[in-house]
Formats: sequence, structure tokens, C-alpha cells
Amino acid sequence: MKKILVGVSGGVDSLSAVLYFKNLNFEVFPYFLILSEKNLIEKEKVVQLYKDLGFKIIVEDRRDYFKEKIIDYFIKTYRDGRTPNPCAFCNRLVKFPLLVSKMKELGFEKFSTGHYIRVDRGFLYKGKDKKKDQSYYVSTVKKDDLKFFENSITSFLSKDEIKKFVSGNNVEIKVKESQDICFIKDNYVDFLNENGFFDEEGEMVDDNGKVLKKHSGYYRFTIGQNVKIGGLDEKYFVKKIIPLKNRIVVCKRDGLKVKEFLLTPLEIFSDERKDLKVKIRYRNEEVECEIEDFKGNIKVITKDYIYGVTPGQIGVLYRDDKVVLSGVIEK
Repeated sequence: MKKILVGVSGGVDSLSAVLYFKNLNFEVFPYFLILSEKNLIEKEKVVQLYKDLGFKIIVEDRRDYFKEKIIDYFIKTYRDGRTPNPCAFCNRLVKFPLLVSKMKELGFEKFSTGHYIRVDRGFLYKGKDKKKDQSYYVSTVKKDDLKFFENSITSFLSKDEIKKFVSGNNVEIKVKESQDICFIKDNYVDFLNENGFFDEEGEMVDDNGKVLKKHSGYYRFTIGQNVKIGGLDEKYFVKKIIPLKNRIVVCKRDGLKVKEFLLTPLEIFSDERKDLKVKIRYRNEEVECEIEDFKGNIKVITKDYIYGVTPGQIGVLYRDDKVVLSGVIEK
């Protein structure tokens, strides 16, 4: 009997993957990683869920490793006046590498997850459910890790179909799914305050350097964020963050529009250069673009203006449903 390791969270998507491979006559080993206090709280319910279903679940506490790779990166990125993407970097540096490492340790040949993605001959594609597609977040994962990935039921079905599949197996989900950053309890500002960031009065200025108001800390802002200027009816948005001066530069919406920006490549899946589109945030629409090599980086030139290009975030280039490359937005 073939054996497979499946990363699980306790939610319906990873559970569907476990049940899917069981139905294909795999011997399935669920793998639950404790990366945050939230995971620790959920551990008992997740373990009980899979034990009740007859699976030998593997649990590992890797909070120290997660702190080193993700929490420290998250804090440093905000300190540098940039906006981190912890989920994308967690997939690249923590979850997928640990899955591959455990898979090899157990002597298995394949692993899987409940991600809405599809992998084919080394290339990464969007999952069938475009509303739930997670290729944006998985685009950062190393090709050498993805080559061991076995497509699951979430590669080919929609979220609604996944729920019906799980219900058809008479399984009750006991862990609430979360869309939030796993290590943030309430909001990221409180988290940063608990980790060495302190309120300090700074200036909010326009493009000409005119002081419009005071603020209480540059780390509270991200590029494109709407800010209210007392006494002014017009909307202003964060255009630039200057950490060393604790200064926020704001502008009207047109001041945010750009047609060019730079990416530092993370993972290059394909050398395709035609018919490309770029996505600069998970919920953003893709925009037609061209790319050029530029001093070790990649210059992205969009067909239409885009708004809120944010240093530190992930930019992903697609050709149709295929991921061409991912990178960190520089400027």
C-alpha cells in the first residue's frame, strides 16, 4: 500500500485531502504542526478528530523554528517600514520544507495538503475554485519541494464540492477555519507593541513636505492605506513610509498609480515572457504586464495603472493558470 503524508490544520480542506487519499487506498498519515499558540489550543480537537477516524496523526511542536523563520521576519519587515507577507513566507520556509523533511524521514515518496493549487510536471497552477485559489501564497515554495507534492481533491473541486465530499463521509468538523494570521491574537499593532514597538509622535506630510497632521508610529501604516486628514474632505492615502524619520508621506489617489515596479525573485518556475499578468495582493485582480531583467531584479511594466504597490508584499506573475514566477516587491 502506498503511503502519503498530509499536512493538516483541522479544517475541512486538509480533512478532505486525508479522506480523498484514504479512498484511493493510500495509507494516510496526517501531520499537524504546532507553530503558534492558536495551534496549541486546537491540538486536542485535531488529534481527537483524526484518532476517531482511525488515522495515526503525527504532531510536532515547531514554535521555535516558526519564530526564527516567520515571526522575526515579520517584526523586522515592519521595523524597516515595509509590509510583510507571513503566510507566503511560511509556506516557503516552514510548512512545505517541514512536510518534505518529515516525508523523507518516514521513507515516503509523496506529501500533500489541502491547498487549492495544482502541480503538474514541476509547474504550479491555480486550483479549480478561482475564489479559493491559493497559488498566490504557494508561488513562493521552492520547486525542489513541490516536486514531491501529490495533487489532492482541492486541486480539482470547488469549496462547495469539498464540503459535500466531507459531509458524504459522515465527518463533523470541530475546528473553526481561520483567515487571520495565526500568531496575531487581535491586531498586528498590539502584537508589535508587545514586541518592542512603541508609540512615538511623527509627522504625516504631503508630497511637498507640508505637515498635515501628527501620527503615533510609522509601523501602524502600509502603502495604499486610506488616512483621514482632519478638516479636509478629500481622501488621502499612504504613499511612502520613512522609518528613520518616523514620517508618513501621503497623497491623493492618483499619486499612488504606477506602471512600473521591481521584484526580487523568490522562485522562477518558467522562463515564459509573453501573455503575462501580475498580481500584487491576494485579493487583487491580475493585470496584464511585461517584464524585463533589471540589475538582478525583475522590472514589471503593467499595461494599465495599478495602485498601492507595496514593498515587502509578494508579486506573482501568471500565464493563464500557470505561475511563472514570484518575488518580493521592492519599489
